[in-house]
Amino acid sequence: MDRRKALKNIGMGFGAITITPTVVGLMQSCQTASQTMPVFYSQEQFSVLSGLMELIIPPTDIPGAIELKLPEFADAYIKAVLNEERQAEAKSGMEAFIAAALAATGKSSASAVTTEEWDAQLAKYLKSDEAPAGEEAASSFAFQLRSMTVNAFKTNEFIGEQVMAYEPIPGRQQGCVDLMETTGGKAWSL
Repeated sequence: MDRRKALKNIGMGFGAITITPTVVGLMQSCQTASQTMPVFYSQEQFSVLSGLMELIIPPTDIPGAIELKLPEFADAYIKAVLNEERQAEAKSGMEAFIAAALAATGKSSASAVTTEEWDAQLAKYLKSDEAPAGEEAASSFAFQLRSMTVNAFKTNEFIGEQVMAYEPIPGRQQGCVDLMETTGGKAWSL
C-alpha cells in the first residue's frame, strides 16, 4: 500500500472534521434542528446513513448517534463544508455502499435491508485490510463514515460536557500528570 496516498485519502476524505466556526455553527444548529432534513442526501440515503451511524455508535448508558443528531450533522457538514468533488465522492460512495448491500442481500430496496444485514455489510469492509474487487468505493465510504461518526461524536456538545473531562474555564496547566488521577481516565473535551 502506498503510504502517501493513504495519508492523503485520510486527510482529504469527508471523514475528517476540522473544527471551524462553520462546523461549530452546524453542530449547534443540528442540536436544535428546525430545518428540513436531509439537506445533502436523499431521504432514503439519509435513513441508511442514520442506521449505519447508529450501528457505529449505538445507545448504551450514553446516547447513540441518532439521539445525538450525528446523522443531521454529517449531512449538513457534507453540504456546507466539502467542495463539489468531495460531495460527489460522498454521494457516489453512499450509492456504491447501498448497491453492494443490495447485491449481497438480494433485496431490491435499501428500506428492505435489515439492521443485521447493514451491520454485516459494515463489518465486511471495516474488518478487512483490502476492499473486495470492484467494491473500493463502498469500502472507502465505510471507512470515511466511521471516521466522521467518531469525530462528530467526540465534538458533540453533550459528549464534550457530560462524558469527557470538561473544564469550562481552564485552570492552571499541569505538565506530566497521571490521567487517571486528574480526569478519572477521561480524555479532555475541546
